[in-house]
Amino acid sequence: MNLSLSHLAPWLRRADLRLAGFGISAVVAVYVGFVAVPVSTAEAWVTRGGYYVMLVTVGLFCHALWRLRGEFARHSRALTAREAVVTAALIAGFSFLAINSEPYRAKILNDEYVLQSTAFNLHYYRDVATMVRGYDLQGSFVSTDNFLDKRPFFYPFLVSLAHDLTGYRVANAFVINSLMLPVALLLAFAIGRLLAGFRAGLLAVLLLGTLPLLGQNATGSGMELTNAVMILAAMLLGAVFLAEPDERRLAAFLLATVLLAQSRYESALFVLSTALVVGAAWIQRRQIVLPWIGALVPWLLLPVALQNKVVSNTPILWELNERAETRFALSYFPENLRGAVSYLFNRDAERSNSLILSLLGALAVLWAIGSLIRAWRRGGPADPARAALAAFGLVILANTLLVLCYYWARFDDPMASRFSLPFHVLAAFAIVVMMADLDRWLPATRGLIVVVGIFSTAMAVSRYSYHHYSYLGAEEVEWQRRFVAALPPGERLIITGLSTVPWLLDKHPSILVGRARLVPDRLEYQLGPGGLFHEILVIQQLRPTTPEGRHAVLPEDRLPESFRLELLAEKRFGTRISRISRLAAVDLPADWRPPGSSPATPGSPARAAK
Repeated sequence: MNLSLSHLAPWLRRADLRLAGFGISAVVAVYVGFVAVPVSTAEAWVTRGGYYVMLVTVGLFCHALWRLRGEFARHSRALTAREAVVTAALIAGFSFLAINSEPYRAKILNDEYVLQSTAFNLHYYRDVATMVRGYDLQGSFVSTDNFLDKRPFFYPFLVSLAHDLTGYRVANAFVINSLMLPVALLLAFAIGRLLAGFRAGLLAVLLLGTLPLLGQNATGSGMELTNAVMILAAMLLGAVFLAEPDERRLAAFLLATVLLAQSRYESALFVLSTALVVGAAWIQRRQIVLPWIGALVPWLLLPVALQNKVVSNTPILWELNERAETRFALSYFPENLRGAVSYLFNRDAERSNSLILSLLGALAVLWAIGSLIRAWRRGGPADPARAALAAFGLVILANTLLVLCYYWARFDDPMASRFSLPFHVLAAFAIVVMMADLDRWLPATRGLIVVVGIFSTAMAVSRYSYHHYSYLGAEEVEWQRRFVAALPPGERLIITGLSTVPWLLDKHPSILVGRARLVPDRLEYQLGPGGLFHEILVIQQLRPTTPEGRHAVLPEDRLPESFRLELLAEKRFGTRISRISRLAAVDLPADWRPPGSSPATPGSPARAAK
């Protein structure tokens, strides 16, 4: 039987076959991701194969956007020269304000270093894994004892691409976020313009550009800006698809959703937004529109399911505090809600909120919900941009409620306020919708926009660089890294009571103090003529122990008396002191033996072989 493409073409164009292919693919992918695969296998699959799935997804997404280049060009040509200049100047101005407000550095301890560590392994080994140890072996730094972290890896993947193109540099993580900010503002402008015209686009840029929380992430190395960009990109592509449903637009929209699901833990919920938008388009057109790539989408989402399975079955990755027994619970909601209200409506200059965005946003979200209900009674929102905003807005609200049930999600906690970023995005567009509705009866809203802009910008300038992230903790780590970088060249081993990851990122071998206590004989050997290291540095923290301000080394940072240390530097950070010492010698007693070993027999060496 001779079959040609011409014979297969009518079958390939059949919508019912495409829908069936998508359904079968989705059912099998869900079974594999959540049921069939054991945890150990899931971890191995994501670690070894996650990079390649992400590479395929990003490649397909870029190809889908390239196919829509004519649409983007048409919309950009619709702007007048004056409008284009004003828009570019506003986006550039707010981007410069954010990037120039404070130096590049980690804002959230451990989180950002772990993301950079994952990018390190994606670049060098194509593994989705975070390193625990690393050593220089014949001129090549090799990471060891890697594990699959709980954090989604789209942002580390982007950083690894920057490493691939320019060479490995820790600064690449900051470059990616600096580029993400103007992209986010440009997408906000495009969505606002679709909602209510040019002035609405500028208003969206104004509201988000003056949000210190958004701008502060431009000089950090976290994944929040990537998540915000993908929410905006998926929302925009959803609106473009609803305006004229076809396979090209839907392909780009579906692939944007896949990348969004890999941007933050909770962002997998936005699959529901996509389902609402696609369902609305099918009902509106009374026809199923589905590209064949739709059958691949469930498999592209498989790493999300597998990684979630690993995390759900590995409690140590939850990083719970002493008061929490589980990650999510309704009992966390009341306290988190109080923290959210305290943060959103705070007037203090040290907070990263925008009071204008919070006040107008709270009113505007209620207005938008009422507008949505009225439109639903009339048969549903006819405007594609408003329909897409409604679909994403409902999931953003659900996402916010879910986050408020998380054990560590008080928005007034400086390190948890970033969780409120999706809600701020919704608030900004809700204000745009409310202003557009009011403008029909109140032309004075144009003047109100100007007033809001001036007030928001004035407030933002004082808040961008004055924040309460883990400032002292990050400053302490950065001081330690600068001090070691200024030392003469040579191979060094770093012993620290904190995370080893910041040192591994700089390609310095590092172990924890607890590990050093277990292997003093090996450290003694390294100090001898056969050792690999030029010197061994010990980093400890001291806390005040008396009302007079006397300090003592933290118990977890203490080393046995057999470790002889030479003080190199100390610096105070708040109430604690950071100390850097050189390990001069390890004086082991003659009868010392490794922990857990059997007692030495007469005539046998007491110490373990080095």
